[in-house]
Amino acid sequence: MPTSSRSFSTSLILCSSSFLLGVLFVNWTYDHKTLWTPNPTAEVFALAKQHYTLLATEPVIIQHVFHTVVGLALLGFVIKLYKPSESNKLFDGGSLVLFMAGLIVYLTNVRRGFYSVLDGDWGDVDEHTGINVIAASQVIIAFTLLGVLGLQVGQYYAEVQDDREQAEFEREQRGLRERRQQEGDLRTAKEGKKDK
Repeated sequence: MPTSSRSFSTSLILCSSSFLLGVLFVNWTYDHKTLWTPNPTAEVFALAKQHYTLLATEPVIIQHVFHTVVGLALLGFVIKLYKPSESNKLFDGGSLVLFMAGLIVYLTNVRRGFYSVLDGDWGDVDEHTGINVIAASQVIIAFTLLGVLGLQVGQYYAEVQDDREQAEFEREQRGLRERRQQEGDLRTAKEGKKDK
């Protein structure tokens, strides 16, 4: 079974990723309308812009909570990748790559998009395209976080399955040793009777 430090760090990663998915879910109402509704109206984009303006002007404490949650996930990765086992290298390494990819998309597209919502400077694209870039970036982040959750659950399943197979192997080996011991005792008893 996973050790307590691994369980703690896995909990940090799972809870942080789930929290961040919840934050993205709040935006889904607006993202869905701008991305997947055929011919979205100007009103839909105005509502999305109003929502993103609200997010961009949120109190600093909310931003600090968000950054703390991201930091807790990164701390979980550091704990798990300190003296890694083979499964840590594969599962946690892949999870860290996905998490960092999501973080980079957040910093380069979503956060900058929030600044564009505030100052109205969308660069080379129009406002509707800029809002769609924010929405599409959040979908990409959601997929990276789902990948992190999938890899962490997969690692847990692999560890439990490995422990189960190891216990079964040890049980078989113990039974084999006991049978050999009994056969040895029977031979010794038969040889003792022949000598008399």
